[in-house]
Amino acid sequence: MWLVLSLMAWGAVAVLGLLYLPQLWRYGQTLKQYFLQRSEQDLAARFVFIQGHALAPLFWVSLVVGAGLFGWATGSWWWMLMGAMLSVMVWPLALRWWKKRRLQHYEKQLPDYLLALAGALRAGSSLAVAMQRMTPLCHAPLVQELSLVLREQRMGVARDEAFARLYARMPCEGNSLLRSALAVAGQSGGGLADLLESMAHTINQRLYIEGRIRALTAQGRIQAWVMVALPFLVGAALYVLDSALIAPLWQEASGRWVLLTIIVLEALGLWFIYRIVNIRL
Repeated sequence: MWLVLSLMAWGAVAVLGLLYLPQLWRYGQTLKQYFLQRSEQDLAARFVFIQGHALAPLFWVSLVVGAGLFGWATGSWWWMLMGAMLSVMVWPLALRWWKKRRLQHYEKQLPDYLLALAGALRAGSSLAVAMQRMTPLCHAPLVQELSLVLREQRMGVARDEAFARLYARMPCEGNSLLRSALAVAGQSGGGLADLLESMAHTINQRLYIEGRIRALTAQGRIQAWVMVALPFLVGAALYVLDSALIAPLWQEASGRWVLLTIIVLEALGLWFIYRIVNIRL
């Protein structure tokens, strides 16, 4: 009787799998296309031009590596699926971190560029000529973004629109001030050189205060990563000392649930600590 019921259950599972397999395949293809398109757009925004089909192997390699590592460590199909999902999530997080770092470098370069621009205006150059002369002397990412602004103006885009697009690509306070200052100067005139110099000093003071805040909150960020790493380091030490003592964590279902709970709580703790120490001006 139990054999018949088992065969019927497995048959029902097989029929459902065959019915929903095309839908799952289409969903997987849609997810892959979304991943490749977003990655291509994000990389193009950072002046790294890679076609989506060239990123497809990276997509599959990340899936296989993540699923393989979790499957080898736990021997469970559920953990293999979770490893594949986590490996897909790592790539958008890396792109987000890269965008944040690029924006920080841009903000650090902007005050010196504004001071150089103010000096060129005092020497008698117009704003367009001063930007054409000063921009090639800068470093990435500032030279990439401002060169694009100059090319857009040569193609007929209005100056205000070009700087509005710059702010959309690099949403920092310096670009907002620069866009507003150029718009006001274009409408009412006035000493643009003095205004740019004042903006440069303001941005420098803001960056200095943010650096002081990061230095004062560095201990909190280190504590967050120590809190995350400590359970795994203790687990690794226990595994070296007595592997049979800690093996039930990934060999039994209850142990795997405990590991999952630990990972979720660690992620929540890390998020809360970074929300506390991440002070924005």
